[in-house]
Amino acid sequence: MRKLMRKRFLLPLAAVAALAITGVAYAYFTSSGSGSGTATVGTDAGVTIDSVSFDSTLYPGGSTTVHFTVNNASSNTAAKVGNVVADTSAGTNGITGLPAGCSASDFTFADVSVNTEIAASGHFDGTGTLSMADTSANQDACKNASPVLHLKVDNSGI
Repeated sequence: MRKLMRKRFLLPLAAVAALAITGVAYAYFTSSGSGSGTATVGTDAGVTIDSVSFDSTLYPGGSTTVHFTVNNASSNTAAKVGNVVADTSAGTNGITGLPAGCSASDFTFADVSVNTEIAASGHFDGTGTLSMADTSANQDACKNASPVLHLKVDNSGI
């Protein structure tokens, strides 16, 4: 009988112990939280246009090829360039340096679609066209003139 009593006592005790161990193995705390970090976004150093040169002399009704170089001044990021256009903030049609009586409105630079990405510290060599209108008026004031063409990048279309 004693053996039976002992089994009756040990069996429930073993069951309770098993449940306690299982409970300990599956016991945990739940918690929630949040966190954040701040990143830094760099900027570009812009682009410059230089080496502007002309193939030939202009005459009324004529045109010349314009060569230019767009430089990416950023050493760590590429720069997307849309168009190269006359910088009208510098003067009428982007032209300055004319003598009195020679009209800058007689000169036009056709926009150049570059539409490219220039690698960091890279450059793009392009060409465009500068024309001089034949206005059917006396343009003698423009003889031997040295028009200065100012160019800029226009990214409004990209």
